[in-house]
Amino acid sequence: MTWFNAHRAAPIGVDYDGRYLRAAQLARAGQGWRLQAAVRVPRVAPGEELGAKDLAHLQGTLVRLGFAGKRLVLAAPEEKLAVDILELPPRGSSAPVDEIARTELARTHGYEPSAAEMVGWDLPRSSRTKDMTQMMAVALRHSDADTLLDTFDQANLDVEVLDTTMAALVRACRGLLAEKGLTAILDYGWDWALLLVLREGTVIYRRLMPENALRVAAQTIGKNFNLPPESVDCLLEEVGLAGAVQSTRAASVPLDAITTCVRRPLDACAEALEAAFSYAGQMYAGAGPEAILVTGLGAAIPSVDRRLEARLGVETQIVIPSDIAQPVPGAADAAKDPSLVATVGLAMVQQGKAHAEHQSHSVVSA
Repeated sequence: MTWFNAHRAAPIGVDYDGRYLRAAQLARAGQGWRLQAAVRVPRVAPGEELGAKDLAHLQGTLVRLGFAGKRLVLAAPEEKLAVDILELPPRGSSAPVDEIARTELARTHGYEPSAAEMVGWDLPRSSRTKDMTQMMAVALRHSDADTLLDTFDQANLDVEVLDTTMAALVRACRGLLAEKGLTAILDYGWDWALLLVLREGTVIYRRLMPENALRVAAQTIGKNFNLPPESVDCLLEEVGLAGAVQSTRAASVPLDAITTCVRRPLDACAEALEAAFSYAGQMYAGAGPEAILVTGLGAAIPSVDRRLEARLGVETQIVIPSDIAQPVPGAADAAKDPSLVATVGLAMVQQGKAHAEHQSHSVVSA
């Protein structure tokens, strides 16, 4: 499996879930970025394995909206990754730390070390790790990568870099991280909620929570009120946690019942945030939470940020693409969509810099 190749063209960031396909393309604008094009479109076959019909739909959309080229930076499915924090010999010892990490991660997750690609980074030193190296290690099995890459290759789409949502989120939100203390990134997506905690710009905690996905709230609302997906989308967009109707389309639905359905998975995310901050505070004495950055499809639900801030007492910000890159007029609407933040982070990959990030272990790029 090859994770890097020699292409130099500006890439298109692409990711997907059980409901949507997303794409974004950037260009350099001085020291910053310009958002040239971005889109979120419904899957042709929602909930199924990604296939030819979905990718044909993606190709047509890219052409119609003026995306340049077919070279992609693609996010590997987070649920396919093997991720662990490993306790290893100190770097100053004669032990082959990286090889031990590769072997240990493979043993823990039940595959041969040669059957996966692994990257990792050392965590900042703490009072509890004086005589050891703590590493966060991330691996993707070759079989899973090859299956995904073959699907895109058959659609005549060239995957230039196979990356992770985790890396893309850190890359996109780098300029928004708190200078001191802890920053959490909560990607509240359709298939899962992904929680990251960073200290000194480095991911020190990662938790994937499919049980707290936006899909859980949507399916509960649809089942309880016998509503089609389009009506559920309307309720999530217009009612959410705000406790008020933004238009007459949702006026006939009991608001308290809707907000209860939305609140349950989000409150579970808040509990996970509390646990993550507690863990990080024990590892790094005096390191308290300074900011929570919320991205993903669920970040567009009214009052999500207020709910988290009220529960946790930590400044909370909904991140949208325009916080990261200045959009051209044709991308202005997409620049308001928080579900495209990770997609924009994928599009920010530049091969030389991505490789340097990988070597420094500050983020995962694959």
